[in-house]
Amino acid sequence: MRKSIGLVFFVLVIACAGEKIPKQVVPINDMSKIMWDLMKVDEYFIRITAKDSLNKLAKENIRLYDQVFRSYGIERKKFYDSYAYYTAHPEQYKVLIDSMEAISTRQRASFIQKTQPTK
Repeated sequence: MRKSIGLVFFVLVIACAGEKIPKQVVPINDMSKIMWDLMKVDEYFIRITAKDSLNKLAKENIRLYDQVFRSYGIERKKFYDSYAYYTAHPEQYKVLIDSMEAISTRQRASFIQKTQPTK
């Protein structure tokens, strides 16, 4: 009886410990910052495309993405491999998305605080 309780406890501990992220995958904290910057690039690109829809702008989006990757010192392939890993692991993907939402909330609060007049 005691052995079976110990075995059940051991299995629960292993199951609750969660899956460790492989070393070749970008950590969640870094990945969320990169993805947040890529989302801002997408927003910028959509705004300039609305004004001027020439074909040369398709390359501009790629150039902007590469600029973000260079600023974080990451290769495009490593980012997309890491993104594929997170989308294949829903628990970690949720943490990633929640982390991006936290970044958004902090930036929005900071912006509001800066734009409000001081008393």
